[in-house]
Amino acid sequence: MNRSVLSLLVLLTAALALALAGCSSGFAPTLPSPNEGPGLEEATITLTPELAGIPAEELPQDLTAANFAVSINGAPARVIRVVRSAGGGLAIGLVVDSTGSMGGEIEGVVNSIEAFADSFAGRTVTWGGIEYGDGTPEDGENTWDFFGNLDRRTKVGTTANLTVFRDWLATLTARGGGDAAENPLDAMMEAKNTMTWPSGVARHFILLTDVGAHQRGDPTPEGAPADLYGFTGAEVLAAFRGWAVVHAVSPDYSYAWPTPEAAGPAQSNGGPDPQVVTGAGWDVRELADGGPPDRRTHNGTGGKWVEMPSSGVVDLTTLGIAELINLAYTVTFERPRDLDEFDLEIVATWAGGSATWTIAGFRP
Repeated sequence: MNRSVLSLLVLLTAALALALAGCSSGFAPTLPSPNEGPGLEEATITLTPELAGIPAEELPQDLTAANFAVSINGAPARVIRVVRSAGGGLAIGLVVDSTGSMGGEIEGVVNSIEAFADSFAGRTVTWGGIEYGDGTPEDGENTWDFFGNLDRRTKVGTTANLTVFRDWLATLTARGGGDAAENPLDAMMEAKNTMTWPSGVARHFILLTDVGAHQRGDPTPEGAPADLYGFTGAEVLAAFRGWAVVHAVSPDYSYAWPTPEAAGPAQSNGGPDPQVVTGAGWDVRELADGGPPDRRTHNGTGGKWVEMPSSGVVDLTTLGIAELINLAYTVTFERPRDLDEFDLEIVATWAGGSATWTIAGFRP
């Protein structure tokens, strides 16, 4: 080997040694995370069989990221990870009507929630809660809602400390209210937007009431702000679909629901809203399972509905949340950071079957 070749080999060896030394000394260049491309960030959605409109037993329990395809506004998006919801975290939010008409139910409701919380003993759960009347905590003192009582509706921030959550429950009493329908829609959005819910976990909300909901544009009680009701049912449905599974404990208003053929498209799809019950407001059941099976035009958020009993005592374990998280998947995918709302389609395929989740106007 001549001297020039030998010299070149020595120089290359020295350069390689310096490069390796730089890496071991912590001076190696930092590579971008595979989960963070330019202008991209993670989004998470919980997928239940109900949300896809298929029987629970049809969705296999051993799917992986390779079984899922995600598209945003028709364009493919990268699937980052897929986990069974039972293997991840769990967050549960309670939204409670505490108006005077709940006087016969509120004690039973509180006791039912406490028993339900105890059923998750030994499991880490993030709890959150908010009470509402015609107003919510963000509406100020609500003297118009409480007929002069300067008390106000309350909420408890998200916490894994069950004692803190139970202490809040113990303060709930039935009082006030301005008319029949109440304001759960603003309460739902306030809980979603002002509480710190963990990401990448299965989220479930339970709404408990003895009546329907006011929507934006409804007349407000005397002395109340004209813009008191900030949302329509369709807007709240769009905000929660995919972000959380909503369950409802409410009156049975199925008699007021027309058939899909007579009603036309549901409001959540841009058409008229036939789910308004005269004197009772918008039927919050639509947030859960979309309505009575023979009348629904969509599957809500994939949750379940239970009729509110006159005693308020309801076995919330019948909502099947513990079982549902065993059947659900939490899918994390990549989405453009500048998109606050988009049409989302997720398809899962496996040997012998498939399921499709189509969510218009998904808001991560």
